[in-house]
Amino acid sequence: MAEGPARGLGLRVGASALNQRALKLVGKRLPRLTGGWMPWLALRDYAIPQLRGPDWVRLRPQLAGICGSDLTLLTGRASPILSPFASFPAILGHEVVALVEEAGSATGFQAGERVVVDPVISCALRGLDPCPACRDGLPALCLHAADGNLSPGMLIGYCHDLPGGWSTSMLAHVSQLHRVPDAVSDEAAVLAEPLACGLHAVLAAAPEPGQQVLVVGGGTIGLGVVMALRQMHPAADITVVVRHRLQASLAERLGATRLVVDRHGDGPQRSAVAVTGAIRHRPIVGASVYTGGFDLVYDCVGSAASIDASLRAAAAHGRLVVLGTAGEFQQLDLTLVWARELRIIGSYVYGREPSLPGAPHTIDHLLSWLAAPGAPPVGELVTHRFELEDWREAMGAALGTGRHASVKVAFDQRGAYAGRS
Repeated sequence: MAEGPARGLGLRVGASALNQRALKLVGKRLPRLTGGWMPWLALRDYAIPQLRGPDWVRLRPQLAGICGSDLTLLTGRASPILSPFASFPAILGHEVVALVEEAGSATGFQAGERVVVDPVISCALRGLDPCPACRDGLPALCLHAADGNLSPGMLIGYCHDLPGGWSTSMLAHVSQLHRVPDAVSDEAAVLAEPLACGLHAVLAAAPEPGQQVLVVGGGTIGLGVVMALRQMHPAADITVVVRHRLQASLAERLGATRLVVDRHGDGPQRSAVAVTGAIRHRPIVGASVYTGGFDLVYDCVGSAASIDASLRAAAAHGRLVVLGTAGEFQQLDLTLVWARELRIIGSYVYGREPSLPGAPHTIDHLLSWLAAPGAPPVGELVTHRFELEDWREAMGAALGTGRHASVKVAFDQRGAYAGRS
């Protein structure tokens, strides 16, 4: 009897993920159970797909991170506006360091090589001629995320046809692979994807000499912004608002000038008063408003509360960079955007960076930093590791950052499934 296709294990989210309103309702009714009670997420056996062509590789994930965007999807907080560009069921996981298991003849890779995966799905993966964004090296802005020979999806993990890194085996196109230098640990490498988001934002919206900078959020993205600011602009004055002590310690080590531990949601505003001398005013109703503030604010949280606080903490003619996957907000007062002539800048993932010598990919530039002597201790951001079978505990740790003192939670598959076929 002929053998069937090789089988793998993966954490699959069902088609119900597209019904964000239903997931949101469950999350509100069962907020404490959401981390471990996710019937739309399950560890499933699946057929490992064959290489899609000579320019594809098959990978064995080693570490795969849990991203804030994954949690937003799984808890029903994602906006439906991008639903045409995703397809479920799908195996999640787009922060991945992996080993090459099988390489197509046109890839130039060999089995055993260690790589970081750029999860963005470009025209090349879909068998299409490059659109203008892909031609410019910015496939995150691809015009064909729902076209071609793949199911809709902007990223691996959000595309039915391409399993993500929360699995024992996945496919990637050669254009998505970035070799990991020997000096970079697996823990640092798995952070290359989210840290590259921070670097891309700093390159797109850099502080000018003498400007005061505020970073809102002490998760992986916020800490990546802090690291990038300090590496690219050593003299920058950087205030960082965090939620708990571990975030504060890591932000300090990565280059924060000063820290504000925010337990009441007013950290950005308090920072504006204490650091910049902003003056507080009380409106007839509602929260306080300020004159003065920070010249440049990076919001790395993306909640209604953080965006509101960031707007209030920005100075006139200030810039607000939004990185934190902000979505739908029922109430958000945008008066200060026009009254203070603020500039809102969106920043999404990474790509070719024309402002750097040689226009490298963000991830390659970041990996070169991490491989250099005296590199920032980013591996310490991986605070929790779980095997796939322990996904409920992993979700609890990722959702409860303060309670669990967690920053980056990752699935650790180094050796756990080496004998599976």
